Formats: sequence, C-alpha cells, structure tokens
Amino acid sequence: MAEHAPGPITQTAAPYGSIFCVNDHMTVTKDPESALLGHVTGLSTTASFDGVTYFCTFTVAFNTTKPQHGTPAHLSGLEGTINIFGLVNVITPKPHAISGGTGSFLMAQGTATIVPIDVRTFKQVYRLDLDVYLPS
Repeated sequence: MAEHAPGPITQTAAPYGSIFCVNDHMTVTKDPESALLGHVTGLSTTASFDGVTYFCTFTVAFNTTKPQHGTPAHLSGLEGTINIFGLVNVITPKPHAISGGTGSFLMAQGTATIVPIDVRTFKQVYRLDLDVYLPS
C-alpha cells in the first residue's frame, strides 16, 4: 500500500506534473499484517494529461535476514536493494527496467512490473512482480 502526499487529486487521476512520494512496507500479501519483506521508497510524477501514467523511480529494500512467520523460503536471507524506474500506467501494467542493486542484488538486471490492485482511494495498493537476474 502506498500513501501519497496530499494534493489536488481525484480518485481516478491526478493533474499532469503532480508529484507523489512513496515510503511504505512491502509485505508478502496485500494484507498489511502479512510477513514484512522490506520497504519501498521513491517518487512518481504524473506523465500524461489523462492522469493515468506516471514516471516512477523506486528503491525496493529487502531485509529478510530474520524472516517472519509466513515469509516464503525463497525470499529468506535476502538483504539489499533493487532500483526500478519507468512509466507506470494504472490501467495497463508494463515491465520496468531494474537498474542494479546492492547486497544480495548486486548488479541485478531484469524487469519489475507494478500491477494496480486498488487505486480507487488515496491509499493505493500495488503488486510488485520481479524478474531478477544476478551475475554468476
């Protein structure tokens, strides 16, 4: 779930050039009480006049070195960041470039797709699908 800074926004679109800040928990499921995987921080700016396309730059910080109950086994023991940037359309999800990372994700490449789950309120919920390749 991402809480946006207040501004002149409607429930379906924001005026061109609106800036939003994201600083939120990343959990295994959309339930905020599910296992915590890390945090997502970043900025997005409305990049279309219809208000449904945003230019985004995010850092996804994983910290599962002390996994909680409910953390999938393949996500346990991760520590580091993944950097993501690109255009997000709140109607049609498209992949974004992963532009590197740190720690467990040092020199990561791949794609991240931000899928809108609930964008009808100011507390929007997105699913983050990662396809990460690490150098061997």
